[in-house]
Amino acid sequence: MCFAFGAQAQTPTFDRALFQKYLASDIHKQVLNKALGVFPKEVFQKCPTLESPETTISPVQSITFGPDGVPTAGAWWERFPVKGCGNDTILNLSFFVAADGKLQMTAGLPGMTHANLLLQRDAIPYATTGPGLKQKDCEQFIITNTRFEGFGLRDPATPDPGIGAKFRPWWETWTLVGCGHTFDVPMDFTPDATGTQITQKVETIVER
Repeated sequence: MCFAFGAQAQTPTFDRALFQKYLASDIHKQVLNKALGVFPKEVFQKCPTLESPETTISPVQSITFGPDGVPTAGAWWERFPVKGCGNDTILNLSFFVAADGKLQMTAGLPGMTHANLLLQRDAIPYATTGPGLKQKDCEQFIITNTRFEGFGLRDPATPDPGIGAKFRPWWETWTLVGCGHTFDVPMDFTPDATGTQITQKVETIVER
């Protein structure tokens, strides 16, 4: 297990020893096992050859703990690399303490997308439309992986404005499966003062 921090205006604070104790507790293991069950088998399934390297924990809001050692405030990501069972990826789980004091969990898309949960939700229709046009008899496509490709854009070629840029575009490849077909779908993300523009060109989709 390792802790990681992104580029945030203020680094979240938490008692590392208490947090590690909670993460190793039976309470958290029960929550985690339930959370992992939300992923469809195309994304994650257990098998005898399953391997899961070190988990990365990324606090995003300062975390406090009650007398029982359970978080009473805060938010964090838990990222689990998995391989060996058909879909090698990273499972992303967002945990947060809601206003009512109860711990909540949201599953993010698998892989290394740089999109936050809201942007992921907005981008899913863009990712699924193209494969649906190419395979019209398939009613459902599942995103099994997301791969961050780099900052800047590939098509049209747009250079990376650099780390200090206020708005930094990037592109990714999302892998979708459905009805026996697998598609790699390039996705462009262009942030500006109003939000983030999502672009997907059907002609760039590649079927494996």
